[in-house]
Amino acid sequence: MKMYWQVSENPFEVKALASDNDVLEMLSKLPRNHYVHIYLEEVRPYQSNAASVEPEMNADSNSEVRVDFSEKPSDDHNVDENIGEPETNDNLSVSSEIRVDSNSDSEDIDYEVEKSTTYESGFSDSEDDLEDDIVSKGVGDNMTQEGSHKPNVEGSDEVRVDSEPDSVNSESFHSLDESDSDGQHKKPRYHEFNTTVDISNPIFKVGLLFATKQVLRESIKMYSIKNRYTVKLKRNDNRRIQAVCKAGCPWNLWASPINFKEPNETWQIKSLIGEHRCLKEYKNSNMTAKFIANQYLDKFHTDPNYSSKSLKQDVFRDYNISVHLSKCIRAKNLALEKLHGDIKGQYTRLYDYLGELRSSNPGTTTVLKLDEGVFERLYICMQAMKDGFKGGCRPIICLDGCHLKGHYGGQLLSAVGMDAEDNLYPISFTIVEAETESSWCWFMEILKTDLELNNSHHLTFMTDKQKGLMESVAELFPHVDHRTCVRHLYNNFKLHEQHKGKALKDQLWRAARATYVREFEAAMETLKGLSSAGHTWLSGKDPTMWSKSHFSFKAKSDILLNNHCECFNKMIIEARDKPIITLVESIRSKLMQRIAKKRDEAEKLTGPLCPKIQKKLDNAFLLSQRCWPVRAGGAMYQVSCGPQDQHSINMQTETCSCRRWQLTGIPCIHAISVILMLEDRPEKFVAPCYSVSTQMSIYSHFINPVRGENQWSSEETQLSVLPPILRRPPGRPHKNHRRRE
Repeated sequence: MKMYWQVSENPFEVKALASDNDVLEMLSKLPRNHYVHIYLEEVRPYQSNAASVEPEMNADSNSEVRVDFSEKPSDDHNVDENIGEPETNDNLSVSSEIRVDSNSDSEDIDYEVEKSTTYESGFSDSEDDLEDDIVSKGVGDNMTQEGSHKPNVEGSDEVRVDSEPDSVNSESFHSLDESDSDGQHKKPRYHEFNTTVDISNPIFKVGLLFATKQVLRESIKMYSIKNRYTVKLKRNDNRRIQAVCKAGCPWNLWASPINFKEPNETWQIKSLIGEHRCLKEYKNSNMTAKFIANQYLDKFHTDPNYSSKSLKQDVFRDYNISVHLSKCIRAKNLALEKLHGDIKGQYTRLYDYLGELRSSNPGTTTVLKLDEGVFERLYICMQAMKDGFKGGCRPIICLDGCHLKGHYGGQLLSAVGMDAEDNLYPISFTIVEAETESSWCWFMEILKTDLELNNSHHLTFMTDKQKGLMESVAELFPHVDHRTCVRHLYNNFKLHEQHKGKALKDQLWRAARATYVREFEAAMETLKGLSSAGHTWLSGKDPTMWSKSHFSFKAKSDILLNNHCECFNKMIIEARDKPIITLVESIRSKLMQRIAKKRDEAEKLTGPLCPKIQKKLDNAFLLSQRCWPVRAGGAMYQVSCGPQDQHSINMQTETCSCRRWQLTGIPCIHAISVILMLEDRPEKFVAPCYSVSTQMSIYSHFINPVRGENQWSSEETQLSVLPPILRRPPGRPHKNHRRRE
C-alpha cells in the first residue's frame, strides 16, 4: 500500500509519502485548518509494475486519510512511531481518518511507511462517502508499552493521539529517576512533587510522587490554605492517607507508599476526586501558629520587633484567611524561638560556647558561677577590650545595671570606659540574678583582677546610687574618686514635698556645674534662700561626688551624668530579651562591629584631634573673644571677662583659676585668649588623651569572629548547666495585665 498527500486544493496534486523527509515536508506545509488529506493506494498482487506513480482518482477505488493537528508541531520534533498496515482485502473499501493531537512534549514520533512493489490501487468510494463513514477510536488501546501503534485491523476508524501530561494514565507521568547509562534516553514515568517550586501552590494528580509522608501532609495543608478549603486527614497512618473536604463535598484524595516494607518509602497519589462543591471560607483550621511562624520567618529575622497586629493583617492580605490575634502572638513566639534558639536548651551548651569564645579570642576572661548545677552568674571580658582600655582610655570607669527581659529575667551589670572622643568604650559585662551588694562585689572583684587595678589612687568611678554599689566600691577600692550621677541625685531630691519646683532644680544644677569652690558656695547660698530644707538635704551629700568644684584632676573628665552606661544599655536593648547564648553573642557581635567601625573612622581623620574635641575647642575659641588677657610677668597672665569675672593663668603649669582646664585637659576660654595673644595654636595645649593617635591605639585591637554552633567542640567533661529558678518578684502582682505589644 502506498500513501499520498494532497498538496493544494486541487485533489489531483498529490505527493508520495515514502520517507521521513516527505512526512516532515507535509508537516511544514500544514494548512491553517490543521487538516491534511492523505490517500492510500492499494496495489493488487500479480499486477504490472508499470502503474502510474500518481493514483487515478476513481470514485470506487478511493481511500482518504484525514489528519487533524490541533497544534502545528515544530520542525525539531521527530516522529518515530510506526503506523501499522491494515490487512489487504480485494473487496475491502478502506476509509479512515487519523486525528493527531500534538500538544504534548512526549517522545518524538517518526512515521515509517512500508513500501509495496506489486500492489495495484483500487478506489471504490468517493471522498464525501469516506468522510461520512469515519468512526472515532482512542489510540490508548492500540499503543504498546514501547509507544508504537498496534496494527489497526478495523475497516474504518479515527485514531486520536492525545499526549497531554495531565492524563490519568500512569504511563504519562514522569519521575526523576532517569538513566541513560545504556546510551538511550528514557523518559520517566511519573511526576515528582518539587518541594521548592510546587509547595507554594500544590496541584494534585493521580500518580504524583512525594519524597516522604511529611511532604505529602505539608502539601495537603498548603493546598487547603491556598484554596481556602477546609481539608482534613480522615485516615493518616503509615500505610495510607485519605484527605477529605467538609461534609457534602466530593473532593477526596487517597495516597499510599509504593513499597510498604521500606521505612522511608516514596508516597504516591492513587486516586483523586478534584471537584469541590463547597464554598471557600475565611477561617481555616490548617492555618496554625506553627505554619504562620514558618511562612513569616524571614520578616522576623529582618525585624525582630515585627508586631503581632501587623502579622495578622499580612496573613489576611496574603491568604484571605482571618486569624485571631492570640494565634499571631503564639506564631511570633515560635518564630523568635526558632531564630534565637531554645530558651532552656541554650543553657546546656553554655560551656561549649564559652570554650569557643576563649579559643577564638585568646586571653578572653569567662567566669561561670553555678549553684549545684543551676546557672547563677556569668562574667565576660574580651581580651581586645582589655587591651584597648589599657592602651589609651582615661582612668574613669562607669558602672551601671539594666534589667533583662527574657524568660528567666535577671540583670546585666556593665563597666564602660571613655575613648579619646569622649564616647563610650565597653570593657566588660556580667549577668546576675539580681542587683545586690553580693552580685556587685562579685563583679567588681573579678574586674579588679582582670584589669590589674591594684592601685586605686588614680582611678575614678561614675555610678548611680544603686543597691549595694556604693558599699562595694568603698570596700574594694578605698582610695578611688567616686562620683554619682546628678540626674539620679535630683530624682531623689525632688521626692520630698518641699524640694519641688524649677527654681530649686536650676540652683541644684548650678551648684553641680560650678568649677571652683566660691562659685559652688554662692549657688548653695541661693538654694538656701529658696528652701532651707532643700539646702539641708543637699548639704548632707558629699560634694566630691556630685560637684565639679570638688572633683580631682586625675580622670581628665568633668562628666556629671552616667550617660555612657545608659547609652550602652540602649545599644544592647535588642538583645536583652534573648536567650543566654544569643544575648552574649549579640553583645559580642555589636562590640566587634563597633571596634572595626571606629578604627575605620580614625584612619580617615586628618587633624591632630578627634572631631568632637576639635568642635569643643572651636566653640571655646569663639567665646574667648570677649576675654582680655594681660601679662603679669613670666608665665603668669591675668584674664578679665567682665565685671567680677577675672582669672589668673599659668602657661607653664597649664592651669587656670576656674579649674576647667585642669578638669578636662582642654584649654578654657581664658587660656585660649592668652594662647592667641602669644600667637600660638590652642591644639598644642590639649591633653594627649584626646589625640587621633590615642584613638588609633585604643581601637587597634579587634575581636575575632566566632564559628557557628554546629562547629563548636563539645565540653564532655563539664556537667550540663540547668537554667535558673524562676523567682516570684517581690510585692503584690499587678492587677492590670501588661500589654503584650
